[in-house]
Amino acid sequence: MKIIFLVFIGFMLCATVQAQTFVSGGIYQNTNWSINNSPYVVTGSVVVFSGNTLTIDPGVEILINNDIDDSLYIETRGTINMLGNNQLPITIRTLNDTSNIGWIGFVCTSSQGGVLNANHFSISNAQVPFNFEAPLALYSYTNCSFNHCGQAVTVGNETVLNNCQFIGNNSAVYGWSYFTVNNCFFKDNGTAINAYSTSFTMTGTTFLENTNALVFSAGVFDSMSITNCQFLNNGTAINFPNNGKIENCTFLDNVTGIQSSYGCKISNNVFSYNEVAVDVSVLTELVNNQINNNMGGVRISGISSIENAPIITNNEICENINYNINNNTNVNYSLLTNCFCSLDSAGIEQSIIDGYDDITKGLINYQIFDSSCTILLGTVLKFNQVASLSTNEIEDFTFENPVGNTLTFLSAETIDEIEISDLNGKVLVLKSFALNKFNVSDLNPGFLIIKRVNQTSANQKFIKYQ
Repeated sequence: MKIIFLVFIGFMLCATVQAQTFVSGGIYQNTNWSINNSPYVVTGSVVVFSGNTLTIDPGVEILINNDIDDSLYIETRGTINMLGNNQLPITIRTLNDTSNIGWIGFVCTSSQGGVLNANHFSISNAQVPFNFEAPLALYSYTNCSFNHCGQAVTVGNETVLNNCQFIGNNSAVYGWSYFTVNNCFFKDNGTAINAYSTSFTMTGTTFLENTNALVFSAGVFDSMSITNCQFLNNGTAINFPNNGKIENCTFLDNVTGIQSSYGCKISNNVFSYNEVAVDVSVLTELVNNQINNNMGGVRISGISSIENAPIITNNEICENINYNINNNTNVNYSLLTNCFCSLDSAGIEQSIIDGYDDITKGLINYQIFDSSCTILLGTVLKFNQVASLSTNEIEDFTFENPVGNTLTFLSAETIDEIEISDLNGKVLVLKSFALNKFNVSDLNPGFLIIKRVNQTSANQKFIKYQ
C-alpha cells in the first residue's frame, strides 16, 4: 500500500510539472494557449509575427519569470486574442516579487499589423500593461484588474471601464478621452485617474487610500458628471472639477475633499473628517451638502470679483474644527440660508474667517438657525449689500439686498407694481402698500428674481432671509 501511495504521489508531481508550459521567442503559426497546459511561464520575450494569431483561453495563467530578466515583454505584430470571462479570467503576473514592477507588458505594433484584444483579465507588475503603438478608437474593459503596474491604462479617444479594479499602481488611468467609469475600485494608487477629458461620466466608483484620487489636468470640454461615488482616506479626492456636477457622493477622511472647483455644481454630498472638505472657486454652486466634523469646512479661493463668485446655499456646515467658512478672497459674500448649528452669532463667528479676522479678506453675511437647521432665528449683516437695477425708464434705482418682510426701492421715481418669480419660475405680481414699499412676508426664504418694475422688464436677483 505504501508503494502504491508513493507511485501516486510521483504521478501527481509529474502531472504538475507537465502542466507548466515554458514559452519564449517567436510565434510563426496560429497558436493556442489552453487552460490544460496552464500556467505558461514566460522565460524570454515572446513575439507573435504578422499573419499569425495567438489565442489565450479563459482561465489561463501566465507567469513572467522576472528572476531571469525584468525587461521581458509579449509583442504582437499579428493578433493576440486574450478574452477571459466572468468565471474564468485570464491572469498575468510575475513569478516572484508580485508587489513591484517586474516586466515590460504587452506591446501592440500596429504599424506591422498588430492587433490586441483583451478583456476579463487580471494583469500585474507591468511597466505598461498594454502599450499600443497607435491609440485605439475605444478602450473597453469589463471585470478587469490592474495591480502594481507603472502606468496601468493609457488612453486616447474613448474609454469605458466597468467593474474594474486598480490596486497599487503608480498611475492607474491616464490620458485624453471621453471617459465612462462605472462601479470601479481604486486603491493605493499614486494617481488613480489623471484625466484630460472631452467628457467625463462616473458613477458608483470607490477611491480608497490613493495619493490623488481624481485629477482633472485641463478643462472638461463637453461635460462632467460624478454621482454616487465614495472617496475615502485619499490625499486629494477630486482636484479641479469643472464644467459639470458632483452629487450624492461621500468624502471621508481625505486630506482635501474637493480642490479648486470651477464652473460646476456640488450638491447633496457628505463631507466628514477631511482636513479640508471643499475648496470652491469660480462660478461654483455649493448646494444642499452636509459639511460636518472636518478640520476645515468650506474655503473660498481664486475669486477676484463678485461676478465670478461661487453660490453657497442651503448647506449644513457644522462642527468643523479650524473653520466652517474661510473667505480666502477680498470679496464680500452673503451666505444666507446655510446652517452653522450654533444658536448665537458669537459661536458662529468663532468658526468664520473673514475680514473681521484679517483685513485683506472680504466680509461674510450669514443667518442663525436652530439646532435642527429648520427654524431661522436671526440674520447677521456685516456689510450692506446693495444691488442696482438699470432700466430704460428709471435712472436712479437701487434696493437693499437681502430683505426681510419688506422690499424697499430707493428711487426718486414712484414704483407701484413689481413682478417677482422664484427659481422654479413661479410668478407673483405685487402692489406697493406704501411709497416704493412691497410686502414680501408671504414669500418663502431664498433666492428671488425681480422680473418687472412698473411696466419695464428687469432681471435682478435678491435674497429673502425670513
